[in-house]
Amino acid sequence: MPISQLMRAAVSGMVGQKLRLDVIANNLANVDTAGYKSSRVNFQDVLYQAHLLATTNRDLRVGAGVVPAAIQSMFTQGSLQQTDIPTDLAIFGDGFFQVRLADGTTGYTRNGAFRVDADGRLVTADGHAVVPDIVVPLHEPHSLTVDRNGAVRIIRPGQADSEEIGQIQIATFTNPEGLEARGQTMFVQGPASGGATIGLPNTPGFGQVVSQALEVSNVNLAEEMSNLVVAQRAYGLSLRALQTIDEMIGLANNIRSR
Repeated sequence: MPISQLMRAAVSGMVGQKLRLDVIANNLANVDTAGYKSSRVNFQDVLYQAHLLATTNRDLRVGAGVVPAAIQSMFTQGSLQQTDIPTDLAIFGDGFFQVRLADGTTGYTRNGAFRVDADGRLVTADGHAVVPDIVVPLHEPHSLTVDRNGAVRIIRPGQADSEEIGQIQIATFTNPEGLEARGQTMFVQGPASGGATIGLPNTPGFGQVVSQALEVSNVNLAEEMSNLVVAQRAYGLSLRALQTIDEMIGLANNIRSR
């Protein structure tokens, strides 16, 4: 096997584990981010070449290292945390809240830390309006409630019955792991995710809405710390392999110069 191929294999291991360390660090940084979904790096081995073994006259196929294939989001359910804030919503089960992004496209998120803006619209912390629009009366006293079916209601003082002012709809995907992360706990539809299926919460195939609660990050600290140790060791071993190759080249050059 050429020395250059050995070096490429060692370097690819270092680059791959560096990316894995970056992803783990991002997961740990977002351990307290509502609606955050942890990520992992998927690797693939790369081109194999046949090399003739002189001692046995046999061809052996040797790989040329590793390449990161994808960064995959893990959409396991996070635990729910009660907040007692009427506009905080969580989804228990499958589905995403829909919001209108600045470029006009639809974003999908599990972060239900909503608020009411100056126009009375239900929006995210970054001002992205919930789809479909839900407008809350601003200039009259009321209490806001959202049931598990996603119906948004207000109760005015002195009234026994509530008034429905909107309906939360959620979206599901055939392959949610194919969604593309946009940042701010936001995802957009990708080529591998398939199209969105829109439906009402608490119906077959869709999760239910839990009011006055948030879904916390699904990052598993113990697992991430274990992965961190493995990635550090793998990076160190790849570095050691590169140093060994360098020593071999230096030894060969010294022998040749004599």
